[in-house]
Amino acid sequence: MYNITLICTMHLGIDKCNPKELYDIIEKENPEVIFEEFDISRTDDEYYKNGHYKKQDTCSVETAAIMKYLENHQVIHIPVDTYDVTYFPKDMYAKISNNNEEYSNLFRNILLSGQQGFSYLNSIECSNLFERLHAIEEEVVKNLNDEMLSNAYRSWQLVTDNRDNEMIKNIYHYSENNCYNNAIFIIGAEHRKSILDKIQEYERKNGLKLNWNYNIYKNIL
Repeated sequence: MYNITLICTMHLGIDKCNPKELYDIIEKENPEVIFEEFDISRTDDEYYKNGHYKKQDTCSVETAAIMKYLENHQVIHIPVDTYDVTYFPKDMYAKISNNNEEYSNLFRNILLSGQQGFSYLNSIECSNLFERLHAIEEEVVKNLNDEMLSNAYRSWQLVTDNRDNEMIKNIYHYSENNCYNNAIFIIGAEHRKSILDKIQEYERKNGLKLNWNYNIYKNIL
């Protein structure tokens, strides 16, 4: 009981990282519950309309796959990214990229990872690449000594941290009040390490343990 598989994705569809491939993965997992990194209140689209989006062409990879899955299966779907985001640093990443060639190259490598699909996005290699990106961000922000950039970066770090905490809290709160055997949690690959760390922290503080499977990539290679 309370088995949850973590599935990391890329919001933008590229090559093998596409809704059809993700749909097939979801079908293999056959979940009773789908937790998604999504907040209904953040979109102008009507999220539920007879089991599909009104504007299917504007969906992320994961949302398009989930909506299609809901058309064909009886499953509970819970968007868990409900943190109120009022701030996004529009030019922050471009400024960091313009000041560090390695950062730009790593971003291109992530985009190229779409050629390998979800097996790569759920790998330790991909997780380590994102960790390197974050380390470069810290280094560039520190070295540029740009107060506006520094404030933007710290503010966005706080938003990201709060979002991850919110998603974990919502999953565990649902699990406290509902029974299920098999669930999945679909989230962007960049969140992987933070989410795994926060799962351990949450369980240590609250005493509620769920059976997490972090190694889905072994099943989809």
